[in-house]
Amino acid sequence: MIRHMRGTLAGLSSEAALVDVGGLTYEVYLPPHVRERLEGQATGTEVELATYHYLQSDPSKSIPVLLGFENDLQREFFELLMDVPRFGPRAALRTMAIPVPVYAKAIELQDTRMLKSLPGVGPQKAKDIIATLAGKLGKFIDAHELERVSEAPERPLAEFESDALLVLTQLGMNRAEAMQMIRDVREAQPELKTPDDIVKAVFQRR
Repeated sequence: MIRHMRGTLAGLSSEAALVDVGGLTYEVYLPPHVRERLEGQATGTEVELATYHYLQSDPSKSIPVLLGFENDLQREFFELLMDVPRFGPRAALRTMAIPVPVYAKAIELQDTRMLKSLPGVGPQKAKDIIATLAGKLGKFIDAHELERVSEAPERPLAEFESDALLVLTQLGMNRAEAMQMIRDVREAQPELKTPDDIVKAVFQRR
């Protein structure tokens, strides 16, 4: 089992980093907000990751897959997510689009609106996450020194704001940037109440 990795950044794909370790290049899938932090890093930059290694199986073969995290605490949180029914490793990883303390706080507060704004989380999945993990995540909420929580929204997004966020990210905008732009637009133009109006206003400001 591969639990840690230190090497140099050889490139990024849409979901993963390529990490060169002693001449071998590993593809390491990352939580979205961790991958975003590596954007703009020069090739050859040293990276160190806590990793989770598993075999992805299909009827004809098993493929080894590596997932990477900034630290052991992120990985521990991910491992708890996999206790949620019908939540596979890659699906759980994709939901980690916000810092762990923000995610954990949303679960503890049973903030289904926040959870439904995460990639791949619908109403039933949000309920399953809360039912499985609420009351178990205090250590993650208190670990602010291990995460940059400045990306967290000041308040949960309204449903129409979450819909606008989904559109903006599908159009290629960085999630953290999109959330900040939505807050800025709503503060300046509180009369906007539909996803289409918010998306248009965001692009007018860019």
